[in-house]
Amino acid sequence: MSTEEEHITYQDYSLCSPNFINGIEFLKRGMLSQASHCFEMAYEKVSYRDLHYTKYASFCGYARVLNGDRGGLSICREVARNEMYDGDVYYNLAKSEWHYKDRKRTVLTLEQGLGVDEQHPGLRDFRSSLGVRKKIIVGPLSRNNVLINKIGKLFRK
Repeated sequence: MSTEEEHITYQDYSLCSPNFINGIEFLKRGMLSQASHCFEMAYEKVSYRDLHYTKYASFCGYARVLNGDRGGLSICREVARNEMYDGDVYYNLAKSEWHYKDRKRTVLTLEQGLGVDEQHPGLRDFRSSLGVRKKIIVGPLSRNNVLINKIGKLFRK
């Protein structure tokens, strides 16, 4: 997933800090060290109770991941652990997991994120680009079972 594609998924951040908005602009342009610096400044200036704390922290972590700092992945995981509203936090974690080629964690993160924000365009697009399948209806049968295939075709019509 390239930074050129990411600008589509970002929403209106006009209520966020100027440092954060500058970080978004730098990230869109591929200027990763500048983006990381801006996100870090935004992240460090707010308290843990601030409405935007998890968003700032997740972008800070994601920018660090893109700069080659594996500690950024830990930041993303930590803030996503307690996030209940913001799909961007999960989106950044999913992209960070994907950066380190961990498909299983990427898919799990996408599912958790869609549980929080099912309309998030980035999460939805990323999941569809990975080709993630939905769980099968009848658990003990394999995906190749004739019955499962027939039921699947009926539901897709």
